[in-house]
Amino acid sequence: MPDWGNLLAQDASRMVEALRSFPEQIERALGLACRVPNNLQGFKNVVVLGMGGSAIAGDLLARFSTVPVVTVRDYELPTWVNSDTLLIAISYSGETEETLSAFREGLRRTRRAVALTTGGALAALCEERDIPWVPVPPGFQPRAALAFLLFPLLGCLSRLGYVRDDPARVAAALRGLRDACVPEHQANPAQDVAQTLFGRIPVIYGAGITVPVAYRWKTQINENAKQPAYWAELPELCHNEIVGYELAGKVFAQGIVLFLRSSFDHPRVARRVEILKEVLSSRGLAFREVWGQGETALAQALWLLYFGDWVSFYLALLNGVDPTPVRPIQELKKRLKETAGSG
Repeated sequence: MPDWGNLLAQDASRMVEALRSFPEQIERALGLACRVPNNLQGFKNVVVLGMGGSAIAGDLLARFSTVPVVTVRDYELPTWVNSDTLLIAISYSGETEETLSAFREGLRRTRRAVALTTGGALAALCEERDIPWVPVPPGFQPRAALAFLLFPLLGCLSRLGYVRDDPARVAAALRGLRDACVPEHQANPAQDVAQTLFGRIPVIYGAGITVPVAYRWKTQINENAKQPAYWAELPELCHNEIVGYELAGKVFAQGIVLFLRSSFDHPRVARRVEILKEVLSSRGLAFREVWGQGETALAQALWLLYFGDWVSFYLALLNGVDPTPVRPIQELKKRLKETAGSG
């Protein structure tokens, strides 16, 4: 049994505090929704510009919006973006070069635009072009600031009638999960799943509302626990990835499949999961299920996402690393800055 008290000393940057405050962050973030003006309505589609921990807000928004939402993780926009598009730029630092490039291009095609950032070049661009922007609280890692990047948008689009579920009900539902996952809680479910994943290479499977959540689990394990992790989407993986099970026992012995489940799963997807479990078992491959909790689809998706954040945190401690630093990303950004304008 791990000595979690001693392992917590590795959290030198105190990511645990950001995790603890997530439900309260949601409530604060919903208060920022009023900074998004109502006169942006009338759009036919939404394009969210972002990278990394900022882009996941767009992926989640797409699952609960009543209008098409596309997340762009690139320097350039799709050709179809026009005056009917609501353009949303999300960059926690305000300096994400891909987002800035695509946003500048987008402002030549539509005046329906808004940004979420702590400041930087993105805020300066908005001030210069008279574009509304939501001031996000500083002091977080971008991936730990998801509440402030997602819920102002959910709150605003809900007010305008573009979101199916009520985002205001989510925070209360997550407090119980928080109480079960904090380090001092005994029989901690997040610690239990982290121990299952320790020494393994997780492959996270999601379907429908849990697709962006599966991706979030993968990236949180990458950034927090500093280890490989992968993800795939049901039912698509049943048409390709499943064939890779044939040799998985030989070349991927440390792999473990984690199914993220919801009571809102399509019935045929649910049946596919049951068959997949049999296929995995017959080949001696490990798997585990995690079921979302809550009355609505949004509540269950956010429950699973928040739970995954806690799991990645405890997996980092088991791996003997501080969850917060992301040195390879900083190294890459430094190298890119050094070569800016060359060639």
